[in-house]
Amino acid sequence: MIKKKIIYLIAILGLFTACHNDLAPEAILPIPTPEQVAWQKLETYAFIHFGLNTFNDLEWGYGDTPASTFNPSNLDCDQWVSVVKASGLKGVILTAKHHDGFCLWPTKTTEYSVKNSPWKDGKGDMVKELSEACKRAGLKFGIYLSPWDRNSEHYGTPEYVEIFHAQMEELLTNYGPIFEYWFDGANGGDGYYGGTNERRSIDATTYYQYSRARETIKRLHPSAMIFGGTEADIRWIGNEHGSAGQTNWSPINEDANYTQFPYGNENGNIWLGGECDVSIRPGWFYHKREDHQVHSLAHLTDLYYRSVGRNATFLLNFPVALTGRIHPSDSTRAVEWHKSIQSELRTNLLENISVKASNERNGSKYAVSNSNDSDWDSYWATNDTVINATLTYDFEKPTTLNRVMIQEYIPLGQRVKKFSVEIEKNGEWISIKTTDAMSTIGYKRILRFQTETADKLRINFIDAKGALCINNVEAFLAPALIVEPKISRNEKDIVTIKAGDIGSKIYYTLDNSEPTIESKLYTAPFLFAKKGTIKAISYDSQFDKKSSASVTELDIPASSYTVVNPTSSRTDYLFDGNGYTSYQLQTPSPELVVTLAKEALIKGFTYTPNQGRDNASHISNYQLFVDDNLVSEGEFSNIKNHPIKQIINFNSVKGKKVKLKSIKQINNNSRVTIGDFSVITE
Repeated sequence: MIKKKIIYLIAILGLFTACHNDLAPEAILPIPTPEQVAWQKLETYAFIHFGLNTFNDLEWGYGDTPASTFNPSNLDCDQWVSVVKASGLKGVILTAKHHDGFCLWPTKTTEYSVKNSPWKDGKGDMVKELSEACKRAGLKFGIYLSPWDRNSEHYGTPEYVEIFHAQMEELLTNYGPIFEYWFDGANGGDGYYGGTNERRSIDATTYYQYSRARETIKRLHPSAMIFGGTEADIRWIGNEHGSAGQTNWSPINEDANYTQFPYGNENGNIWLGGECDVSIRPGWFYHKREDHQVHSLAHLTDLYYRSVGRNATFLLNFPVALTGRIHPSDSTRAVEWHKSIQSELRTNLLENISVKASNERNGSKYAVSNSNDSDWDSYWATNDTVINATLTYDFEKPTTLNRVMIQEYIPLGQRVKKFSVEIEKNGEWISIKTTDAMSTIGYKRILRFQTETADKLRINFIDAKGALCINNVEAFLAPALIVEPKISRNEKDIVTIKAGDIGSKIYYTLDNSEPTIESKLYTAPFLFAKKGTIKAISYDSQFDKKSSASVTELDIPASSYTVVNPTSSRTDYLFDGNGYTSYQLQTPSPELVVTLAKEALIKGFTYTPNQGRDNASHISNYQLFVDDNLVSEGEFSNIKNHPIKQIINFNSVKGKKVKLKSIKQINNNSRVTIGDFSVITE
């Protein structure tokens, strides 16, 4: 009798467990709002930077350039959106006002706007033109409004805060609908400020009244995602290179600093998905000198996998040219990039093929077949207590693949902490080889690996925060993408060209002509002790494919420089073409003094900041002297977040002695380093 009662109790307990497991897995907090999920599904969208900076060859204007200099000759917002749409991007965010304070709409809040420019006789409204072009093209529209205003005489006072909120109200009321509202993080510092030409500081966390701003935005555009400020819905990924961390949690703590932004926090208390922003060329605003520096197809494709493929979104910037149109080099590359991604992820090799799971929750709503049914809203789930399980996909015949995509059902939270991927080949299970960490998944994770032929594919979920909820697994065979070669010249004037792919041959030219497979074959490093342009391509005979061309413009060689100050045997780091080898200047008066082998017409200089992880030693404000005469001074705008090679041009001066003086360093740091330095000559 006792035995029968025990059996009965076990049966009842089993029935209770079965019924319990028919329920959806309990959410793992925090979870995203429906609006945050919809935003992440966009995956890719565009930035547009255009304004007074464009016409004054600046990245961050001081606010002192006249409104009269804004005069595009052939502005065409429909051309912008056609490029954006052809590039597969889902929306456009316009820099309606950058830090210089110039407004691209005829605002009532300031005279520093398009209404006082010659464009359309002061009657133009660029925000309106772009928002209407987006509606015609079926694209989403977003607004960037810089909180900082280097033009306003009221900046730093309560009066400016009211001006700032009035500008928001105008933009949110007269244009839209708005899918994303962008507050930049640059706040306070040097500026024109109505002619005072001084430095003003504010407490960004309180001064702008971001909670009030959020109320305005959500009242007028409830589904709009807010970037930046203290009341954000999404987070900056922590750099302007377009790349998320290999481990990337959407949860993060409210008090997290920017060093945590690339990775999130497994135990974070709020959901803030990451956004990766990058410009299609070095600068955010257009500079003619960068026309040959549009990011390569291989680099942009790599960034897609490092952003969307790492549980983030991808915001690609187009610096509109002086004409008012996106430059052909930029538009061609962006469309080429979209087609490349489409080609790589075109055919899902796992769609509806046989799949088995080591554990499966009761109920067809959680069946393992949901993992490859191409329905984002269905998912495979495990029992509540199961946080490690396997999915095994059985190919009908040996199948070649080199990409695997995995997605979690994020409306129930982000769960997976560690996983691995294997293929079965000739009866043996083999782990795939990839440089990417197999840790978090989130909305989407895409792994790239060496091309393999498999009989089966197995995904091992090793650790998670709760029951597994996987809504999509796909695999692909991506075609070969030939990576552009890298060209560098060292301190001994030796040029080295490295292929981006194993087995590729390199062909190059020294006469500024476009390289082909009929050009000179690169076989070994060579001496190039002069000014000139080197172009090179990689070619893979196996696939009969070539890369786009790498272009490197070299000025006078390292052998032309003699370092007068500082005196050290390691000053060759300044001219070795490698930004990761940096030289630290002497303090308290950090300066570099060089003499040239012979007098030259000098029209500018380049400064490459230390490309290592230490960004605290960058020069932010400088002076440059030629033969002891001051010829240029200013700031390296945004160098902390965007530490790219800085190119400064000025009116040509004849001279032989050159001095670069650091006036100020990032965060007032006492250390000053230089990765590379060069003068620009006629």
